[in-house]
Amino acid sequence: MRLLAVFCAVSVLHFVLSVAGVVLALPAAFAYQHGFWAAPVKITLAWTAAVLLSPLALISPRDYGTLEIAVVSVLVGLAAAAITYAVGRARRAGRRPGG
Repeated sequence: MRLLAVFCAVSVLHFVLSVAGVVLALPAAFAYQHGFWAAPVKITLAWTAAVLLSPLALISPRDYGTLEIAVVSVLVGLAAAAITYAVGRARRAGRRPGG
């Protein structure tokens, strides 16, 4: 149940931040012309989306839509659940994670 909660939380958060960043990318670009402090929240969200969606730039140089963003969000959620599982299993075995 815990792994499902981690998967859902990470996937939804990744998707929402990515889509919001893509939607605000153009207004943030125009606001950035007046300096960072003209619209710091928009610019930071657009930068965050660029980082979160960087796997898409490596895989596909073409434009991407919400389907591709959803796939990347699911993969990030699966990775977070796998890391949570590995750390929990290592703790139950009595050793430190990664060692």
